[in-house]
Amino acid sequence: MPVNFDDYREARDDGDGLPIDPASNAHRILSYLAAHPDLGFKPAEIREHVDVPAGSVNPTLARLEERGLVEHESPYWSAGDDDRLAALDGTIASMRAFEDRHGDDDFEGWHESDVDPREQRQGPDDHERRVGHTDSEREPHDTGSPSGDE
Repeated sequence: MPVNFDDYREARDDGDGLPIDPASNAHRILSYLAAHPDLGFKPAEIREHVDVPAGSVNPTLARLEERGLVEHESPYWSAGDDDRLAALDGTIASMRAFEDRHGDDDFEGWHESDVDPREQRQGPDDHERRVGHTDSEREPHDTGSPSGDE
């Protein structure tokens, strides 16, 4: 997916964001480690649980360590102590919960029938427009029914 390169560079240089492509080896490894924040893993153990080529695990871990996202105490690697990882872990948990609950739902064409909730609000002014008067102007015998039946 193409990105605005200046925005990407700025986010990367700021260090505030987490500009890791979800399809990347870094994302796969970091997601796995973030899901097990109190555990340390050897690279071979990480490789067993993520879809990353064996020759890419160590270089990817080294790059993540340079960014402060993982910690290394030979031979183990673990998720770093970083608020961005907590946010990532929360996002992953939310995505899994959504998939569990709505994974079989068909969202095809949902935007065509989507309703803007702002158009559905009904405050006191909306009630006056609908019925043509305020409740305080209503006759005592008026039940509000369209036929006037009591």
